[in-house]
Amino acid sequence: MQEKLLILLEFLNETAQMTNEYDFNRLSKVYLDKLSVSSEDVIYKLWDHIIDIVRENLFLKANGTDADRIRKLAALTDEEKVTLAEVEIVINENRFGYHFQPIVNTSDGSIYSYEALMRPKSDMKLSPFHVLKYAELTDRLNDIERATFLNILDSIENDKKAFHGRKVFINSIPKTKLDNDDFRRVGELLMKHSDTVVVELTENAEFDEGELNSLQERYRNLDIEIALDDYGTGYSNVQNLLRYNPNYVKIDRSLLTEIQNNPKKRHFVREIIEFCHDNNILALAEGVETSEELHTVILLGADLIQGYYTARPSAEIIEAIPYNIRQEITLYHQERQDGRDQHVYAAGSAERVLLDRLVKDGYECILVGKDGAENGEVAIIGSPSIDTDIHIEVAQNYKGRIILENASLANVKNRPCIDLSENSDVTLVICGENKLNKSGIRVPESAKLTVKGDGKLDIKIEAVEYFAIGNDIRSRHGDLIFEQSGMIDIGVRGKTGICIGSGLGGNITVGQGKIVLNLSGNTGVGIGALNSGSKLDIYTCAIDADISLMNGVAIGSMTDSSDVCIRRSSVKLNIRGKELAAIGTISGENAKADISDTILTVNISGYRCTGIGSLEKSTDLKVENGAFRAMVSGETALSFGGLSGDVKAAFINADSMVDLRSKENTQKFMSAYKIDTIGGRTKVFYNGHKVELKISE
Repeated sequence: MQEKLLILLEFLNETAQMTNEYDFNRLSKVYLDKLSVSSEDVIYKLWDHIIDIVRENLFLKANGTDADRIRKLAALTDEEKVTLAEVEIVINENRFGYHFQPIVNTSDGSIYSYEALMRPKSDMKLSPFHVLKYAELTDRLNDIERATFLNILDSIENDKKAFHGRKVFINSIPKTKLDNDDFRRVGELLMKHSDTVVVELTENAEFDEGELNSLQERYRNLDIEIALDDYGTGYSNVQNLLRYNPNYVKIDRSLLTEIQNNPKKRHFVREIIEFCHDNNILALAEGVETSEELHTVILLGADLIQGYYTARPSAEIIEAIPYNIRQEITLYHQERQDGRDQHVYAAGSAERVLLDRLVKDGYECILVGKDGAENGEVAIIGSPSIDTDIHIEVAQNYKGRIILENASLANVKNRPCIDLSENSDVTLVICGENKLNKSGIRVPESAKLTVKGDGKLDIKIEAVEYFAIGNDIRSRHGDLIFEQSGMIDIGVRGKTGICIGSGLGGNITVGQGKIVLNLSGNTGVGIGALNSGSKLDIYTCAIDADISLMNGVAIGSMTDSSDVCIRRSSVKLNIRGKELAAIGTISGENAKADISDTILTVNISGYRCTGIGSLEKSTDLKVENGAFRAMVSGETALSFGGLSGDVKAAFINADSMVDLRSKENTQKFMSAYKIDTIGGRTKVFYNGHKVELKISE
């Protein structure tokens, strides 16, 4: 009697946590056999009473916690009830088959593992979705979990060679619980085949901390790897990823569909992959269906691929995917590897590129615009305290924005830090503190550069030949447009070159912000051209130049005509050397300067020099509604004008003062000036004495 009572007590303990009648009926049969009593026995009568109590308890649980399930069952159509009945048969009779879909290495297209996918055996051709849907309605998910693990593990146990020594991913249903016997059996098989099995957990299962910790501890003790499935759906975030601490992250199909045409998806997926790599997690791109998607995710750095494009699920466990797909994967991997070997990082459109990561991975170049996207935008993010040896190359025909945020770039000598290709149109947005070391920005003749932003761009160069923004001394530059509200600070030491412009010139418009120039060397120009005509439009900005050159011009051209228009600006030019012009040209035929509503200060000291104009030839100057201050000194020094040619100057409502000090008698040149004054004041001092200028009528 006591032994039978103990069996009844054990039965009650096991049924305490039950939630479905199927498990209860199965367990009841087992324990009734253990009791082995007749219907007349008092223990049997007690058994009947216990059965009634447990059934009532199950009913109360269903009505208390599963009322929604009961309502759904009651609302089923006749057709759905037939499907439900078929699902019950499939579950009860374990009519489950499995197809295996290869998971492929992105390095060479070899099969890394297989995912086991349920395929119900039924004349109704039930899908896995139907089985899971109706199993949940009837509280049979525990049975699906048991069947899935035991069936697949038995397959591995019975014929492990069929999997060619590769891993098998098994899907676990969230929050299901196996009974003690099944739990023990599954655990034994998992431990035995821990080198083969990977358990997939769904991220949106919403385990609480206790449940998740218990699950992780169990698989850790069994030495089983974990894959986090469906990452990128629901409430995906880094914190959740860290909670699961998986060995694999399966990036959800929703993020990969048409990824080659979606910059935001590429940016998000690249961030996921980089985070995985930083934390020793393998990134698996799931649901790849086209060659374009395959190409994109391999270039983004995915470690593994799964999808219809590489291989469909099949009952046969294939040893290799088709040769042509393997070749394609190898080609794309080589393309990525070539970039790594050449230290070139291809930035996708709408991507945020973190310089510290590129430095860690050994990259030396960022390629922008390879994907051919128009109106793209790439952000290059650095830190003011970290200098890098990374430079930027812009692909041909690229049209878009490049944002520099606290970026420090550099390149080898005589190679630009930012190199625009032919027919590119780049808006460079400067944010924070940015530095270009050793070289500047090349803008070829067919390209266009527009500078915007409220940050600072600091360019420092020391070279025999140089340019900071524009092109080299033997070339023309493309359109240069400055619309930034922040500052561009250029410091150059070299033999020959130019700060903003090129040797053969091009269009330059300075429309906003502040430009600071510090230039020293032999021959050079601050803004303009060395050996070609220059036409400059400068307005609503501040320019501050400190120039020390043997032969040079602050704003204009060295050897050709110069046309400079300055409006509503503040310009301070300090220049010293041998042959100099502050604004204009040294040997060009003509220098034209139209200066209005501007405060212009010139301090120039040289052997032969002029403040504004052509040192050798003709000058056409107009100053209107502003203030002009010039201190000009030298062996042969002129205020505004040249040693030959006509000099015409007009001062309209301007406050102008020139202090000219020259060892050679240059008053004879000044006497030929044709000067118009309308309102304002114009004063010229020559070697300390006021000069009465000839004023034209």
